[in-house]
Amino acid sequence: MEHATTARTFLGLNAIFSTFIGIFLIAMPGLMAGWIFKIPATWQDVGLRLLGIGLIAFALVLFSLVKNKRVSKGQVVIISLMDLGWVLGSLVVLALGGHLFTGVGQVVIAVVAAFVGLFGAGQFLGARAIRPTLSKAFVQVSGRKILARVDRAVDAPLGLVWRVMTDHPGYADVADNLTKVEVVEGEGLGMQRRCYGPKGESWHETCDIYEEGRSFGFRVHTEADDYPYPFSELHGTWCAESDGTGTTFTILIEAKLKGSVLTKWLFFLVAKPQFENVLFNLAEAWATRMERQARG
Repeated sequence: MEHATTARTFLGLNAIFSTFIGIFLIAMPGLMAGWIFKIPATWQDVGLRLLGIGLIAFALVLFSLVKNKRVSKGQVVIISLMDLGWVLGSLVVLALGGHLFTGVGQVVIAVVAAFVGLFGAGQFLGARAIRPTLSKAFVQVSGRKILARVDRAVDAPLGLVWRVMTDHPGYADVADNLTKVEVVEGEGLGMQRRCYGPKGESWHETCDIYEEGRSFGFRVHTEADDYPYPFSELHGTWCAESDGTGTTFTILIEAKLKGSVLTKWLFFLVAKPQFENVLFNLAEAWATRMERQARG
């Protein structure tokens, strides 16, 4: 999403604060109970630990949103409403049950609520500036098969878009998962290129689809002994088409996972969101380059 910096900043502060409080409650519930409650009770340690666990889980959700450049206005507003609920709940607790807490306890509850309210307000104001981007990315997993796609409309002519898309060495400048792309031999159908990842890993690809000015595709040689990723098959197709006022380009990735059920589960849990972000960031970076060149 565009202009999400403010919202993501306050989400990050909220996540750090929640993590700090959560760790403290889990590690030292007895100390906290002695500070805030007038009368000790056996449930207090367990209750505070559970609250700490909840705050850590909440912080993990916030951290995931901070890392997501596609965070939506609705997601941020929901978090802000949850923060508002915490503030209102704290006020009710102090108003109806203030006599149960020490003076320090009342101050702690009020200060925490104040910080939560500040984060919520910052998130809400930041959410107002979020505008949907034109890139539409998704990853679908069915069994071991993966289908990933991103579409992006750009204000640039088809010929220019095609030139940017077929600038293979320049592909590494816009793809988060690449540091270098080199053409090994040939051009068009049958071209051989080698891609390099951020940790020095590399893999070979062969162009097996080519229609000048419209589309091309590469098959990744996943059968190679040095192929670093858990895919038995991987194919990418890049297309561009004039839409009358500009051009729309599409990237389609089809893959098949290898390994155990655990590999599939880990991909769905961890790698799927990263896959979506790589495609989204690529489309946005490409669109920026294309439109900048179109403006001259």
